[in-house]
Amino acid sequence: MKKLITITLLIFAFGVSNLIAQNRQLQRETERFVYSADVYDTRSIFDPEDPQSYDGTPYYKQSFLMGNIYFENELLDRNVPLRYNALNDEIEYKESTTDSDKDAKALIKSKDLYVTIMGETFVFIPSKGYFLVLSDGNNFSLLKKISKKYFAPRESENSFDKGALAKFSDRFTYHIFTKEGVIKEFPNSKKKKLKVFGDSEKLVSKYIKEHKLDINDEKDLKKVIMHLDGVKGASL
Repeated sequence: MKKLITITLLIFAFGVSNLIAQNRQLQRETERFVYSADVYDTRSIFDPEDPQSYDGTPYYKQSFLMGNIYFENELLDRNVPLRYNALNDEIEYKESTTDSDKDAKALIKSKDLYVTIMGETFVFIPSKGYFLVLSDGNNFSLLKKISKKYFAPRESENSFDKGALAKFSDRFTYHIFTKEGVIKEFPNSKKKKLKVFGDSEKLVSKYIKEHKLDINDEKDLKKVIMHLDGVKGASL
């Protein structure tokens, strides 16, 4: 019995050391694709360590969450702390959860790099920035552009005016992306949204009417794109 336990522990130790070596190799590979996040330092407009001094957040999700990094569809690093900085349009990266947020680095912006953070995928499109992938089809995909508008703090002018804290306000736009690499933004109005579908406008209008969908609703717009992706020969 003791011999079996000893052998088991040796096998386990070898497996752990091998896994650690693999993780270190992945980290070294990832280092080729990061740079210091303070290239876009925003401490001059707000103090990230004092959340009481501003409303909202410059991030898609305030905290670092575990995710994977991919390069040319190959896993580059797994289970590492990541978050999307919507104000600066960059993916922030830490080697370990114990690292300080101040030591975070940012991934190089490349169409060949993408990340998944708690099941959500972010891709980079040159000259357009990062997008959250809502549906990933063979012919058509739905992308969401997440951005933040910053409002500077306002000091009180008199005893009746309390002033205002600095504020980050959410901004979202939706885009259809084709297998040919064409990306089109959906306008706010339903009528103008339908025009984006071009040659498939009538097909999409019929589908919306039959299923009583509202394309100003994210979930319904996603259903439309997924349906269109399955229509043979569909084009914009």
